[in-house]
Amino acid sequence: MKKLFFLFIAGTVALSAVAQNNAKSPAPVKKTKNYTTDADLSRWVLDLNFLGGVTTQDYTQGTSTAGYLNSVLVNPGKAKFEKGSSLGFNGQLGYFFGPNCHWGLGAGFTYLSQKGDITLDQYQVQYQATDAAGRIFRQHITGNNLKESVTSTNLNIPVLLKYKYRFSKAFGFTADAGPMFNLQMKNTTTNNGNYDYEAVYKFSGAGSDGSPTVYDAAPVPSSSSYLITKSYFTSINPGGNVAQYFQDNRTAGFNVGLNQKPTNSKGDVSYTTGSVGFIFQPMLSWYLSDHVAINFGGHYMYQSFKNQNVANYAMMNTAGDYSSTLNNVSSTTVSTFGGNVGVRFLFGKPRDNDKDGIINRKDKCPDVWGLAQFQGCPDTDKDGIQDSEDSCRTIPGIAKFNGCPDTDGDGIPDKNDECPTQPGPVALKGCPDRDGDGVADKYDLCPDKPGPVEFKGCPDTDGDGLRDNVDQCPDVAGPASNNGCPLPPPPVVEVPLSTPILFETNKTVVSEVSLPVLEVAIKTLSSDAQSVVIIHGHADAIGKAGYNKQLSLRRAKSVKAQLVKMGADPKRIKVIGHGEADPTASNDTVEGRAENRRAIMRLEVD
Repeated sequence: MKKLFFLFIAGTVALSAVAQNNAKSPAPVKKTKNYTTDADLSRWVLDLNFLGGVTTQDYTQGTSTAGYLNSVLVNPGKAKFEKGSSLGFNGQLGYFFGPNCHWGLGAGFTYLSQKGDITLDQYQVQYQATDAAGRIFRQHITGNNLKESVTSTNLNIPVLLKYKYRFSKAFGFTADAGPMFNLQMKNTTTNNGNYDYEAVYKFSGAGSDGSPTVYDAAPVPSSSSYLITKSYFTSINPGGNVAQYFQDNRTAGFNVGLNQKPTNSKGDVSYTTGSVGFIFQPMLSWYLSDHVAINFGGHYMYQSFKNQNVANYAMMNTAGDYSSTLNNVSSTTVSTFGGNVGVRFLFGKPRDNDKDGIINRKDKCPDVWGLAQFQGCPDTDKDGIQDSEDSCRTIPGIAKFNGCPDTDGDGIPDKNDECPTQPGPVALKGCPDRDGDGVADKYDLCPDKPGPVEFKGCPDTDGDGLRDNVDQCPDVAGPASNNGCPLPPPPVVEVPLSTPILFETNKTVVSEVSLPVLEVAIKTLSSDAQSVVIIHGHADAIGKAGYNKQLSLRRAKSVKAQLVKMGADPKRIKVIGHGEADPTASNDTVEGRAENRRAIMRLEVD
């Protein structure tokens, strides 16, 4: 039974976990649930549950010796609780909090009526007693088939952590767990067993001549004692009538008897109140409406009790007064588990997060104050278009433009109009274009003269690539470096004929920088038919003198060849190679040697 119960609890918890997981799984399209979720249900609940199941009790017993005078050979037996059952109910008032209202707190009361049997095996005790005639003797009591029927009244106040999750219109999961504070644990017992009273009388004199009796405390009674026991009688009278033997001795005034019922077979035992236990109730909820649900599931309760009345315990005495086995229990733990069926009432005003008078489940904007005409959604700019459909929520507008205004009336809403106070075409984002050149006036540097886009709306009259507004000569083409104006003719610079023509080390190539000098030579030869040009070649002092002599001559010839190429008459050109002689600068420095690698043209009349 216990395994089935805990299997049911595990199943309900697993079902709740699966339901929550499915509920939290992302969906490609958000859909409105067709039932009221926990967030919009009433926060206050009243739970009434009817409980049924089984109960178990485990006992810690006392020694059972303090209540008997000079006891010997005591066996208190082992108390065992069997066939336990439990019926009851509880009522709780709870409040759920948080944005989703899944968790809450609750308190109430729990009443249980629990029944069972206590069996006690091998109970016996021997102690000093005095019979009705005042004789001291050794009383021997043995229990036969001892069994007590127990009915317990258990009243508690539970303080609970509550959980609920509604995962469909019809079903949900709920669970309560928390401590229980005991107000009452009262046990009513009925003894269903009987007892054998045996006795040992020991006389202080020689025999049973009326001398006083004394207590025989030896574990094994003295051979001189008067034994009124079943074992003694059967040992000397095999097959004798032991019942008659005991009856005769009882009639003679001795305190003996077989299968004797106690004179009082009922009693009450209450445990100390104020103990703290625990309760756990997992349940499935079947919603009949948003205000009523039927709960069915299981429960488990654990409690521990103390008994302060264990001292001086005696189950039976010579007078036949009975004291319940529970009076010899110093502590007991009670476990109760089973099923329960209940009803939950959800009451109180439904949630209205934004306090706009529209409850959450009817409010399309539950967290923002809104208007009834828009099902709880706001209209901040009061233009008759709710904010969720208004693209300009703080500025009044028109429905055509989703709540945005069109101040200049050009058919373009202000949020897309770059010139919201001046009408303009759509192509120019609502801005005007006075000169019609396709450039909006706000970007047109020449708004009254048409011009291309690349010149920001300004013309380029002279076509020099510079727009008129920055062209200082808009009607005459000129480079940008001269602000659009034409450049003046370059000045004529006369280069002297005697300007040295320089060469690289060990080279004879005439560089372009020397062409102006050659042009002067060409002009001179053209203007003076009687003149000739003599080219003097030179070298630096690097290398052998003979080689430098030839190198300088080749340089002079290279200059002559260039002049001929430019149109000079080779007959009017002479060349001379001077080698490293006649330096113009020191050959000890790089700069000096560079000046010495030269050719000089001189003009002579033929």
